[in-house]
Amino acid sequence: MFEAGHEVYITSSRGTNDLLSVVDELTLSKPVKVPTDDGHTWATEDPLLVQLQDAVSSSLSSGSGSGGAPWTRNVLDSDALHQAAIITSTIGDWCRMAGATVTRDPVQDLRAWYAKRLSARDPEAFYMGVLQAWVTTIRALVNPPKTIPIKGACPVCKADTYVNDGGETIRHPLAWSYRPDTDNMRQTARAMCRACPAVWQGDEAMEELADELKEGDTPQQTLLHDTEVP
Repeated sequence: MFEAGHEVYITSSRGTNDLLSVVDELTLSKPVKVPTDDGHTWATEDPLLVQLQDAVSSSLSSGSGSGGAPWTRNVLDSDALHQAAIITSTIGDWCRMAGATVTRDPVQDLRAWYAKRLSARDPEAFYMGVLQAWVTTIRALVNPPKTIPIKGACPVCKADTYVNDGGETIRHPLAWSYRPDTDNMRQTARAMCRACPAVWQGDEAMEELADELKEGDTPQQTLLHDTEVP
């Protein structure tokens, strides 16, 4: 059990595939391991719905005036605002159908909905799919993947430059994208060309790209997948 003020939350001690565990991930704080120069330390990660709200509040209060390129901030701001509106509205609809009070606080409303549906007979599969999609979407918004350029021309379109969102022509259109905070980083990492739709994902596809780059005309071509992960 997790007690906050006058509210008592039921928390999950079961596997990650049950409905309550996904609700917990969206609505409860949790300890996370943070790498340091000396090893690691522990910190508290805010609930994902709170992180999404913070992203929206920060962008609205700052007017998109801090950090990163303007076009990058605008995309993040609009995506976060759009997703927050959809999620809050959907949770409100679920609460009304379940007979729970709607407060427009997505954390409180989602937990109230879950408490009401404990006696429901409808299958969990639909809700699991929606909630897991929210987890993935929010993590992608608040913690975008790291991107590292790959030297060399794209073996598909042969381009060695691309035009970014700001209209600038940039060298090295190939890039390796990965999430360092995932357990299966190698499986979820992917290489992509920013000048064409080509994408390589998975060990076999990455090895194929590495071979194609090694066979290229440019001796400096290097696939960072072959090097140690930062």
